[in-house]
Amino acid sequence: MEYERLRRCLQGLTDLQRESISLAYYSGYTYREVAEMLATPVPTVKTRMRDGLIRLRDCLGVGA
Repeated sequence: MEYERLRRCLQGLTDLQRESISLAYYSGYTYREVAEMLATPVPTVKTRMRDGLIRLRDCLGVGA
């Protein structure tokens, strides 16, 4: 049930947020590696991940 809830929340992210978070958290890449893979500046990757994690937190109902 928890897995399904997480999957649903991940689907609620933008494609860019989901891709950045998946590469970092599920594949173990660093910010810099994710940025290189996506040909995107590191600060942009950090912003996408921060915003995506905030959305996941809110969707899952986890306290700040």
